[in-house]
Amino acid sequence: MPRGVWCEPSRRWAISLVGTVCWLATAVCGQAPPAAYLRTPSPQQLQWHRLEYYAFVHFGPNTFTNEEWGQSQEPPDVFAPTALDTDQWAKSFADAGMAGMILTAKHHDGMALWDTNTTTYKIGNGKWAKDRVAKGLNANVVQLAAASAKKYGIKFGIYLSPWDIHRDPAMPKPNLTDTIYDEPQIFGDTTPGDYNKFYAQQLTELVTLRLADGSPVELSELWLDGNSGSNTVQTFNWTDFRNIIRKYQPGAIMWGHQGVDARWVGNEDGVTVTTNWHTISRTQDQPHYSGDELQTGVRDGTYWTPAEADARIRDGWFYHSNEKPKTADALMNMYLQSVGRSVNLLLDVPPDTTGQIVKSDVDTLLQFNAQRDAFLNRAVLKPGLSVSASSIRDGNDTLYGPANVLDGNHDTYWAVHDDETTGSLEIDLGGNYTVDAFITQEHIALGQRIGGYVIDALVNETYKTVIRGTSLGYKRIDWLSTPVDTSQIRLRVTQANATPLINSFQVLGARNSSA
Repeated sequence: MPRGVWCEPSRRWAISLVGTVCWLATAVCGQAPPAAYLRTPSPQQLQWHRLEYYAFVHFGPNTFTNEEWGQSQEPPDVFAPTALDTDQWAKSFADAGMAGMILTAKHHDGMALWDTNTTTYKIGNGKWAKDRVAKGLNANVVQLAAASAKKYGIKFGIYLSPWDIHRDPAMPKPNLTDTIYDEPQIFGDTTPGDYNKFYAQQLTELVTLRLADGSPVELSELWLDGNSGSNTVQTFNWTDFRNIIRKYQPGAIMWGHQGVDARWVGNEDGVTVTTNWHTISRTQDQPHYSGDELQTGVRDGTYWTPAEADARIRDGWFYHSNEKPKTADALMNMYLQSVGRSVNLLLDVPPDTTGQIVKSDVDTLLQFNAQRDAFLNRAVLKPGLSVSASSIRDGNDTLYGPANVLDGNHDTYWAVHDDETTGSLEIDLGGNYTVDAFITQEHIALGQRIGGYVIDALVNETYKTVIRGTSLGYKRIDWLSTPVDTSQIRLRVTQANATPLINSFQVLGARNSSA
């Protein structure tokens, strides 16, 4: 039979089928999903929220000069790791439960750790790199680190300092005078040359970087540090930098003091305050918020710019032999005050002069990971438990019912009616438990709405309030100083600026032996 004979009837049948499916979906699903509330995260921001915890790697000439900012301006020969092993970095981070690493491709000192065409001040011009190349080995540290991250299944990001001491005329460089590293001083609005063009070239090289096998490097985050120790005024072309990142690495997060995609938390201690909003109302081009303002954010702000808490496992960002790592207990406390308050944690773990993470730091990371897992892997709530709600959106238990908070799915949630901004869930634990912590997640894909919540535990047949919170956001881990024995938990949303949406709720504890 000629194909044309069946063409038109088949088309009508297909249209009829689509129409039937749409009608069935409407009949079954009922009310449409809640409208997005004001600002919402982009797809890459949503994925970034879910990373939660990853490593910062400060490595460069400062590692060998015992500095933090590289003001000594030593020639590239100073960079001389004796046993560089980026695989050891990536494996250590993966084993420690970290989702990725961000490497200082160029810190404030200005020395490039990749094979750049923009400056002579790069490790490639040092003896260590030349010796490696002569042996047929790769001396591009950024490329090596990216390959190691891919090998061990973790994300890879790059730190590229906007401030460049090497190009700043206000910063003396006596060790480089009359050498090939004595380069034009173009940093500053009044200097000859165009520093923004120079920085854009370096940024472009990094976002188009390829591995040794020719495959492109996928970057999860670009860290554009706004710090400076100079009086030289340099106006940065943040718009141009953002456009370069968007063009070549559309899935990457651009970090800055206040964006574009993620903001500083306002301190370098890896913690934030109890109230934290994912939105602010200024861009990187506008006057800077104070540290306290960045910690809190701005409720119903103009831009979705969530906070990232950067911190150090040691006292310094770069390795110093006289420093010791923090304890696992200290890291656990930091985690609860960052990730536990809806803020990603970026923990610096610097390699030493060998080019490896020292054993004491790796041990601490592993101890912390074990402690964190032991704390989190005590889930009391499981699918199938009895869950009731004050109301369910359009009565549609399948799409918006309270059982959705127990299913472990990022895309499902419990919702109440559009005209309601409060509501409650009650969960029967199915026995008597001693509980000491709770994990609550808002469905932020449709915005941050909730400004007040309470958790109650049934004690002696009466509900007792054990937690009072303000902003919810991506994830809250609330813990009790004194555990409570209970068989039933109630979560109450007490304030929201739009109908609240709860993605997930979990109780941590252990079943009583007598239950």
